[in-house]
Amino acid sequence: MSKIIQLFAFIVISVSFSTKAQQFDATLYFLDEKKRTGKADMVSNEETKLAFIENGSKKKEKIKINLLDKVEYINPKNNEAITAELKEYIYFFLSDKPKTNFCWMKKINSGEISTYVAYAYDGGINNGYHYSVTPSSHEYFFFQYKNEKPQVIYINNSIPTLNKKQILRRQIRNFFKDKCPQLVSDFEAEKIVIRNNNPEVLRQYYEKNCSTNN
Repeated sequence: MSKIIQLFAFIVISVSFSTKAQQFDATLYFLDEKKRTGKADMVSNEETKLAFIENGSKKKEKIKINLLDKVEYINPKNNEAITAELKEYIYFFLSDKPKTNFCWMKKINSGEISTYVAYAYDGGINNGYHYSVTPSSHEYFFFQYKNEKPQVIYINNSIPTLNKKQILRRQIRNFFKDKCPQLVSDFEAEKIVIRNNNPEVLRQYYEKNCSTNN
């Protein structure tokens, strides 16, 4: 899992923009609550700095990523805002011991449990004649309970993944075991089924049966 997570050398909003590297209208939100508006590159988890040109200036700066909370971009195709948030997240692989890392992610649903998504691409390994490791894409879904750290809950890979069911059960169990034990039981009994690679059925089950707002 750690090797897969480290493949987050990608642009979290590239799927929304469907375009390659260039600068976009953006607002940078800093951890000290300051904000700056101008042109910025897309965020990437392999970069420690973000190229930025503030409005009214022609000077390109390199902003340290660890100073940022989030970056809001304007999609040039429809002028809609797309926000990438830099968050520390939790994940479990083949162990019940949690590990943490940071990545840029995009919120797609809000509530007592919020859903975030991030995308990764692995270019594979080509020895000049053929791929010894096939290129692949990865879609990561995170659940965040209230103000806790987001946790990887589901991974959709373009190629078959060993132990995928085992990893999924562990991630669901470790996230929901104290919040909604019945969800864990029903999922493991296959009464809850994730369809179309979308784990939102889990969040919907929680809201209906276990939410503290009920």
